[in-house]
Amino acid sequence: METQRISAEATRPIRREVLKPGLPESAVHLPGDDDPSTMHLGAFVDEALVGIATFFPDPAPVDGSDTDWRLRGMATLEHVRNQGVGGRLLEEGVARVQAAGATRLWCNGRTRARAFYERHGFVVVGDEFEIPHSGPHFVFIRRLA
Repeated sequence: METQRISAEATRPIRREVLKPGLPESAVHLPGDDDPSTMHLGAFVDEALVGIATFFPDPAPVDGSDTDWRLRGMATLEHVRNQGVGGRLLEEGVARVQAAGATRLWCNGRTRARAFYERHGFVVVGDEFEIPHSGPHFVFIRRLA
């Protein structure tokens, strides 16, 4: 598996299939996607894009700081789940945002992914909440420095 930067446009088919099935194409265009500071990473197996993640500077909703970065739109295709693709993609993103000066990484993660985030050093902050069309989530935060 290889990870590399990709365009916002390249993330959209997997976002739509995994994160926003049945929703209109506009649902996979996220605010800030085309901002120069936003970093989209892709995981490739045999040159096929199988996983995505987007990272950008954004203060966390709890004690936010200008050195916080946010993870959003992370997804892997079903046929590569539980093979380490998501973890490798996440850790590559962590290394890159740390190099850019990040001291914390946060996300609104799906409740069903809680064990994944905790395995990668994130902690839950606050109560579970609902995101329309996506289901139950928690805020997860990981200290980087």
